[in-house]
Amino acid sequence: MAAKAPLIAIVGPTASGKTSLSIKLAKKYGGEIICADSRTIYKGMDIGTAKPTREEMDGVPHYMLDIVEPGQRYTIYEFKQEVWRLINDIRARGKIPFLVGGSGLYLYTILFDYDFEAKKRRKTLIPDCIAVGIEVEKDALEARIAVRTERMLEDGLIDETKRLTKKYGEDCQQLQKNEYGEVIKYLRKEIDKEELAARIKTVDWQLAKKQRTWFRQNHDQIKWLPLGEAEKLLNKKLSQIE
Repeated sequence: MAAKAPLIAIVGPTASGKTSLSIKLAKKYGGEIICADSRTIYKGMDIGTAKPTREEMDGVPHYMLDIVEPGQRYTIYEFKQEVWRLINDIRARGKIPFLVGGSGLYLYTILFDYDFEAKKRRKTLIPDCIAVGIEVEKDALEARIAVRTERMLEDGLIDETKRLTKKYGEDCQQLQKNEYGEVIKYLRKEIDKEELAARIKTVDWQLAKKQRTWFRQNHDQIKWLPLGEAEKLLNKKLSQIE
């Protein structure tokens, strides 16, 4: 593989299937995955952020997971610097870098080269980049979120939240958001388990809507396709890389 392998970006809202697709393709074509998610950077926040498990990673190297403690300050500038270091390192080793996630600012700071000092960005994708977005119909995405919510609860989200609040405190900013904030309400007996599940589904759907709104920026620069078509297109592109 040439050192200048393209950056493969797979983006989309939460629960769209981008994680499993990226792992499948990276394993097939010798890729390594850089995660662009504002929540999976935190240690211990695993189930509630749908962080891929070691088994799901299937031997594919993943970066930018578990890099800071909840409550620890981490800037988007630091993220950008570290991701570019990783991209260059992956390319230098003859592998293909995959940038995967749903956090718009984290993704776009790379894909459109945000300049934080000058407060400007490119209008087009950076060179040597193939960017694909996973497009999911509203009803289908809601159904995927519902299934994932049940799996999170079965996998131990409540116990994970107990461990995190014991270590970092209930007032930790990252634990007040999204799924963890709802579980804290459940642990305080403010809501029952049925309402907990409903609230988690609502929180994730609200996140998905925010992500979809963000991706409308520079929307035409990213190829948006249903999951199956995205896989076919990326297989075609990746098979042509020498």
